[in-house]
Amino acid sequence: MNAQVISKENNIVKFSFQVGPEKLEEGMQHAYNKNKNHLSLPGFRKGKAPRKLIESQLGSEIFYDDAVNFILNTEYDIAVKELELDTVARPEIDAPAIDKAKGVTFEVAVAVKPSVKLGAYKGLEVEKADDTISEDAIEAELKKVQEKNSRMQTIEDRAAQMNDIVNIGYAGTVDGVAFEGGTADSFDLTLGSHSFIDTFEDQIVGHSIGDKFDVNVTFPAEYHAEELKGKEAVFAVDIKGISVKELPELNDEFAQDVSEFETLAEYKASIADKLKEGAEANAKQIQGDHLLDMAVANATMDVPEVMYENKIEQMMQDFASNISKQGLSVEVYCQYLGTTPEVLRENFRDSAAKSVRARLMLEQIAKEEGIVATEEELNEQICKIGEGYGLQPEKMLEIFSEEDRKAVAEDLVVQKALKVIEESAVIVEPKSAE
Repeated sequence: MNAQVISKENNIVKFSFQVGPEKLEEGMQHAYNKNKNHLSLPGFRKGKAPRKLIESQLGSEIFYDDAVNFILNTEYDIAVKELELDTVARPEIDAPAIDKAKGVTFEVAVAVKPSVKLGAYKGLEVEKADDTISEDAIEAELKKVQEKNSRMQTIEDRAAQMNDIVNIGYAGTVDGVAFEGGTADSFDLTLGSHSFIDTFEDQIVGHSIGDKFDVNVTFPAEYHAEELKGKEAVFAVDIKGISVKELPELNDEFAQDVSEFETLAEYKASIADKLKEGAEANAKQIQGDHLLDMAVANATMDVPEVMYENKIEQMMQDFASNISKQGLSVEVYCQYLGTTPEVLRENFRDSAAKSVRARLMLEQIAKEEGIVATEEELNEQICKIGEGYGLQPEKMLEIFSEEDRKAVAEDLVVQKALKVIEESAVIVEPKSAE
């Protein structure tokens, strides 16, 4: 193939490549086979007219578009590889010059990854992030376990109080008209949880099982349902049950029931150890983020806008996939928040730009440091990915294509480059507030 760069400006490379008459003929035959059943000439049934006759009567140009697309499917990638271009967008291709005797000449413009000039990235100074844990944090974690092991006690001899769980039926109306989502036959509501709007829960306090009464509320002006914003509503409420959460006593017996430890003191110590481990990991992440930000700020690069847009699109797709697991679409999610997909997309822009620039900088560090992923490291990482899907290592290695392996290897190299920054950093104590 004869591929050559014409120009490179602002990370847009213009290049040309030529394919010979044999490849053109292959493309023309493909186009004929694709379209022959839709073409007819007098004296021939559809699909039976010879290609040469069709070309003589209708012109060879009738097959050019499909022939060119057929050629591009393989030859464009070959040209890009030959020129060692790292493309980041779909190419813009001018109308090709077609000559049956010489073949086809393509002229292409495509965005490529920018060059990155590194600044300081080793020996960066960063303040030590706080990794201490408080007694309150330990008690809060203990409280969660206590709550998890609580039991419900039915209350029949008193009226509802704050923190009680009341089972209620309710029917809401606005101007005497029922509205969507405003009715339930049986709903467990924890008083004081602020699960319902306005003073709804406050008005239930003091009522007993069997009481039927009205609760008057006003929907917030920023409520997600447009037709209810700022509207006054009346809920007919029926209290069907009252219960209270009974927490187990915090003692050695409790520790033995919920853990492998004999005493509450030992159990609390184990909670402290786990919290400390998490705090240290979080502190390390914070320090790493600061170091990465500094290294990126020290680097110089001119990033094509398309790279930011591609990252935003990827983030939108990941977000849509995550909320779909909760039965939500992006459109419905945005309705709840009173926003639009366009605004949501724009909210990803800053983090997308940060991610793209960091990746480019780390890739350049890897190049200059000669960082590679060994075959052993690559296989180990692929097997680790397989564990998340419950696949055996042999199966995971079998189903990974060369393209998949390349992507994993690139991620490993970037992670190693980040370690170069982190392991060479100087950790200093935080400056005391004046």
